[in-house]
Amino acid sequence: MDALVIGAQGQVGRALMRLLPAMSLDAVGTVHRRPGPNMEPLDIADHAAVRNVVARHRPALVFLPAALTAVDYCESHEDEAWEINVRGPEAVARAAADVGAKTIFFSSEYVFDGTAGPYGEDDPISPQGAYARSKAAGEEAVRATTDDHLIARTTVVFGWDPTSKNFAMQVWERLSAGQPMRVPHDQISNPTLAEFLALATILMGIDDVRGTVNVVGQDRLARSDLAVRLAQRLGLDAGLIEPVSTADLGQIAPRPLNAGLKTEKLASLLGRPAMPLDEAIETFVHRARTGLPE
Repeated sequence: MDALVIGAQGQVGRALMRLLPAMSLDAVGTVHRRPGPNMEPLDIADHAAVRNVVARHRPALVFLPAALTAVDYCESHEDEAWEINVRGPEAVARAAADVGAKTIFFSSEYVFDGTAGPYGEDDPISPQGAYARSKAAGEEAVRATTDDHLIARTTVVFGWDPTSKNFAMQVWERLSAGQPMRVPHDQISNPTLAEFLALATILMGIDDVRGTVNVVGQDRLARSDLAVRLAQRLGLDAGLIEPVSTADLGQIAPRPLNAGLKTEKLASLLGRPAMPLDEAIETFVHRARTGLPE
């Protein structure tokens, strides 16, 4: 088997499971609940089960999009975040190393404090909340466990997926219902199409890229500007978007504000620039209008 996708029910996992066969790679996915075709159950906190699944399939590539990503929830459940985002990845990396597989771990721009973005791969990290600390520690656990790893830092991942609560789907749902939406104007980062993230990591996995790479969209902008551009392209009322400060939203966990990630290294590795936002939005709108998954 070529690839194992741990966390195949999330939007990135689903994108990986669609793209891997299209690239002539056999793939099996694991899910926490409700396994289906080419899927099997796995609790990443069960390290013996992780070891058994990886040993049984002996993949060349182990993709690990599984994570606890509810940022505010993590503030009051840091032990759970640590178990899923640190100890789980460590167990996966160890099991992958045992069978000679590459671990591809999906991390986040949250490892930076968001005071001086955009950030390059070698800039010093400064995680500010429980989720951020767990992702930073997850990166370090993977690095310490296996040399054969790719850490893909990403942010604001979106795509057409009615089962997902990603930001673009929230915009579509709220504005389609004629409901106003308060969106921060001071959270600045690179929106990233899930399909582009999946494709880029597959290509780098095949090419045996190692180390840390920012895998994000090309354009860096405020969350409120993204919402307006999505609304306009979807033919929805952009006037329902109310730009507000992050402080006004009263979010529990700290957010990186002046954040975003540099894409020069990614472009060099792929041999082409990161996906422009216009192209990502066009793909999202096409999927929305045809009802196709991203």
